[in-house]
Amino acid sequence: MSDDELARYPDLYGEESESVPWVVTAARWLFVVLGVIWVAFGISSLLRLESASRNVPLALLLIITLLMFVNALLLILVGWCIGRGNWLYFYFGLLLLAGNIFLTFTDEFGLFDLLTLIINVLLLVILIIWHSKFIKN
Repeated sequence: MSDDELARYPDLYGEESESVPWVVTAARWLFVVLGVIWVAFGISSLLRLESASRNVPLALLLIITLLMFVNALLLILVGWCIGRGNWLYFYFGLLLLAGNIFLTFTDEFGLFDLLTLIINVLLLVILIIWHSKFIKN
């Protein structure tokens, strides 16, 4: 990475990846894992649009599917950017996780909902307990 790139994306922990605390690396990967899960949910919803549209308007199903992909994109973006010392990414990540946890209980609850709920809650706890590792003082 060039000096210009490091100046544009300052990291709390310097240039070397070995100096990044494990908790930051874990949080980044958990955000990405959640994003990939939501991409899978979105693709699954796209594949079931025709059969599901018999009971629900197609436009509503398309909006819900689009929101799944937006959620995935935002989770991956936060995973990419969190831990750089910017409080905005940290608090947006908390808000995104809280929203996902809340929305988990607004629909049918199944095995995949349980999986995402566990990851969301784990990640939220990590961010709250080790908040000083993510935000510049």
